[in-house]
Amino acid sequence: MKNNKERGFALTDAIIAIIIIMIFTSVIIIISYNIYLQSSFIKRNTKATNIIVNLFEYAKSLDFDDINYNDLSDYYDNNNEVIVEEDVTLPAGRGYTLNIAVEDSSNNNQLDEYSKKITATVRYKLAKKEKKVEMSTIINKH
Repeated sequence: MKNNKERGFALTDAIIAIIIIMIFTSVIIIISYNIYLQSSFIKRNTKATNIIVNLFEYAKSLDFDDINYNDLSDYYDNNNEVIVEEDVTLPAGRGYTLNIAVEDSSNNNQLDEYSKKITATVRYKLAKKEKKVEMSTIINKH
C-alpha cells in the first residue's frame, strides 16, 4: 500500500499568496499616493495664498495713487518662484503664475471714487492638473 502525503505548497497556493500580496501592496501604494497628493496640494495652496496676501499687504503700504499693475507686478520681479503675467498661461516649470488686475473707481460703477479693487489670481500645476487661487480686496483712499 502506498501512502501519499502532501508536503510543501502546491502551485495554486503560491499563486493565491502572490495575488493577495499584490492586492495589499497596491492598496497601500494607492493610499500613500493620495496622501502625498493631498499634502502637496495643501503646501502649494498655502504658498499661493501667501503670495496673494503679501501682494495685498504691499499694495496697502503704497500711496493710493501708486496702486497700479506696474507697481504691483514690480514687487514680484526678483522672485524666482512667481511669474507675473498679464495673461493666464502657465509656465513650463513648477512655479506659480500670478495675474493681477487693478480696477480703478473710474472703471467700475460699484466702487466709490476713493477705492481701488485688486484681484489676484495664482495658478500652479499639481499632478498634471491646473489649480487656481483667486482673491480680491478693495483699498480705500485715506
